[in-house]
Amino acid sequence: MNLLFSATTGPDAADYNVPGFMYGAIIFALVAYAIIEYIHGRKDHVVKFKEAVKWSVFYISAAILFTIPVYIFIGERAAAEYMAAWAVEKALSLDNLFVFGIIFAAFHVEQKYRRRILNYGIAGAILFRLLFIVLGMELLKQFSWISLVFGVILLRAAIHAFKHAKGTNHPKPDDILKTRTWRILNKILPIHHEFDGHKLTTVVNGKRMLTMMAAVIIMIELTDIMFAIDSVPAVLAVTSSTYIAYASNVFAILGLRSLYFVYDSVKDKFWAINWALALILAWIGIKMIMAPFGVHLPAAISLSVLFTLLTSGVLASIFLKNPIKNHSS
Repeated sequence: MNLLFSATTGPDAADYNVPGFMYGAIIFALVAYAIIEYIHGRKDHVVKFKEAVKWSVFYISAAILFTIPVYIFIGERAAAEYMAAWAVEKALSLDNLFVFGIIFAAFHVEQKYRRRILNYGIAGAILFRLLFIVLGMELLKQFSWISLVFGVILLRAAIHAFKHAKGTNHPKPDDILKTRTWRILNKILPIHHEFDGHKLTTVVNGKRMLTMMAAVIIMIELTDIMFAIDSVPAVLAVTSSTYIAYASNVFAILGLRSLYFVYDSVKDKFWAINWALALILAWIGIKMIMAPFGVHLPAAISLSVLFTLLTSGVLASIFLKNPIKNHSS
């Protein structure tokens, strides 16, 4: 039990001996997800709330159950870090889902195509998170002061999240169309501003062009990369193990598609979650800034703080009225 309450980062961080089959377990999870989505999503359809809840419960349960082999084959401390890192990534993904919804609204994406677009986004996220995690780990090993940079990035994200929670930084669909990213994409890529079913390319006047479906997928992918700049440092504040960091990200990301449809239905009801996310970012940012000065908090504390903040956000949303909304109305 002592390992659970020992520091998770810094010079004394654990160097885990991860069995080869545990890497295979991640590959198995990715292959299983691909098979499930291929069978279940061959036909484009509108994902109903009940269906989304069932799949969200399934993927969340799978992520939590994965703690068991981590505990048995890697160790108690690794299991605590995995749960904390997964909880961080899962919590921060909610803000990501909000922006996905704005992008879908901006480009008038039909409900039946959103599942397919999100699956493309998940495939890209799994690859880019691996690159970001490996790079981040290497930077932390080579330059301990990089933790300060990561901490500042997270504090900046926390300020952004506080503005979002206050309603002063809410992006609107029209804002997406005015972004520099969208303008640059239109200049460098041959984009046909119409959908052609779920095709990624189409022929217009004898010229092969990207459809709006492909353009939205690119925007989703670029958005996820931007969010990874916040979420990856947050995960690295919890664990110094590349395996634990990536495993937690994979299991958090796999449930992202179904969670989007749940979140899209209840986001207005759970208004206090935004405040909880802002506090989580601020707390982890401060944690990373303290790391180079020898202050390293154990995984149990990380998990307890996350659980307390998220639970408080949910309970506040259920039992209290949104003061911002009431004041504006």
